[in-house]
Amino acid sequence: MTITLRKTFFAMATMIVLLGAIRPSNLSAQTSGVGSDGYTRFMWTGTDDRISLWRLNPSLGGAVSHQYGPFDQYIPIAMTVGSNNYTYVLWKRTDGAISIWLVDPNLNYVTSRVYGPYAGWIPESMSISENGANNLRIIWRETQGMVSVWSVNATLTLLQSQVYGPFFGFSPTSAVQSAVDSESDANAKSAMSNHAASAPMPRGSAKDN
Repeated sequence: MTITLRKTFFAMATMIVLLGAIRPSNLSAQTSGVGSDGYTRFMWTGTDDRISLWRLNPSLGGAVSHQYGPFDQYIPIAMTVGSNNYTYVLWKRTDGAISIWLVDPNLNYVTSRVYGPYAGWIPESMSISENGANNLRIIWRETQGMVSVWSVNATLTLLQSQVYGPFFGFSPTSAVQSAVDSESDANAKSAMSNHAASAPMPRGSAKDN
């Protein structure tokens, strides 16, 4: 075996180990954002699923942080920042439900809302509009390959949703995440099998503490 080939195999093995160590929820979900005030806000995830939200000034200094959690049965998935300088955090509960947090410009928790769970559906990611309306987009993946796209307003109320797929030969996530999520999908099917909803629809409860 040549040195070049050995190096290639070593690099591939290293990548496999690293990918195995990455949490599926962190492969594609957004975990930072910049508000209209120029401040960068981003999220650290602890090994016990607590989060630490950081804020940096426009010169990337003056770090301020707030820590939250851990919360029983909740895993942080994503966070984003709106032009209103509010931070939004997406949590996934072990039964497939989500909790969306609203956090003020100084990183103080304001309120939250819980949606779900919905049979066969797994929350994937969150982003925010750039037109000033600060409407969130939440992506759900169905275990058979469908996608549901949600529009949620700045006060955490679901406005509308649309389901697409499935499409033969295509997955709504990356090949790496699909492989890592295979066991999670099986667990989600089992955990959510007792819930009647066939697709994510408006059914929220306010103020998740």
